[in-house]
Amino acid sequence: MDKKKSEAPQKREIWTDNIKIFACVLVVLGHFFQSMIKSEILPDSGLYQWFNQTIYYFHVPLFFICSGYLYQKNSCINSFSAWKNNALKKALALCIPYFVFSLITWSLKTLFSGAVNNEVSGLFHSLFIEPIAPYWYLYCLFFIFLVTPTFSTNGMAVIGLAIALTAKAIGIWGENISVYAVSQVFANEIWFVLGMCFGVFNIIKFSKSKTYAVTGVSLAIVFLGVSIWKFEQNINFKGFDFLLGLAACASVVLLFSFIFQRNIRQKFLCFLSQYTMPIFLMHTIFAAPLRSILLKFGIVNAGIHITIGLFASFGGPIVAAMVMHRFKWLDFLIYPGNHIKFKKTRTQQ
Repeated sequence: MDKKKSEAPQKREIWTDNIKIFACVLVVLGHFFQSMIKSEILPDSGLYQWFNQTIYYFHVPLFFICSGYLYQKNSCINSFSAWKNNALKKALALCIPYFVFSLITWSLKTLFSGAVNNEVSGLFHSLFIEPIAPYWYLYCLFFIFLVTPTFSTNGMAVIGLAIALTAKAIGIWGENISVYAVSQVFANEIWFVLGMCFGVFNIIKFSKSKTYAVTGVSLAIVFLGVSIWKFEQNINFKGFDFLLGLAACASVVLLFSFIFQRNIRQKFLCFLSQYTMPIFLMHTIFAAPLRSILLKFGIVNAGIHITIGLFASFGGPIVAAMVMHRFKWLDFLIYPGNHIKFKKTRTQQ
């Protein structure tokens, strides 16, 4: 999800870093409040249901968009040798944290089964067949990297976008796909390819235009209005959900690329950008056991749970990552790609 903080600042795209922070915060809040509702610490209100439904239109798609954009900008996968090297690199970078933290989360969900979002299946099923949230993102992203070459021309990008849209349509209107990995690639390839197309067509170069900001705000207003209407009318149509996701993602990309067009790193956002991966990997690991312990001691006050739970969700992973960074073998579990060198897949431009 993010690269190590030791990278040279000029090589980073600040708007993508900040979009990942925004998406990561929504992922944490979504899981946190799901757990609070399931534990009956908070009431299952209409506001919560709308919020929980609405963020799923776009928060994880934003991660795929950023990953696709950076993949296209920093890689050149146009031969079997380049594909093989990239597949090995992604297997290391994604699969090691996936298996390590999925195993930890599975163990905790089994141990604290009464105080977590959902009970889990067997270990093999949870690791290889149907991943535990939120690690399904890493699982799916690995397979997307395996089947998606980079685009060397605008024409290839258009063809790739058409294929991704077709896959999405099959996922929406076709019969249910029983293989989880295939169904998730069909569902999310479009977001990844959209990010790649942003890189191919270099749409960010136009971000200084105020039209970007006006369009982004307009799309955000439309998205919020339509999402509220859809929720109130209880409309259930996946094609509609996809269009809402497109509007929300377009709004976020336009606004963030406009706001951060000068590539200036604010200290607080710079700090958070270093820890989006640890927060993503470990927020439930810290929050769920702590919530269970509070309940064991009879503490059911919502204010206490929210304050301590959110602090644990964000602060716990950050502190853990700081400690792990001091030991290479622990840091390797989060950022394995930073400890093994691979051949570059793109020549310097």
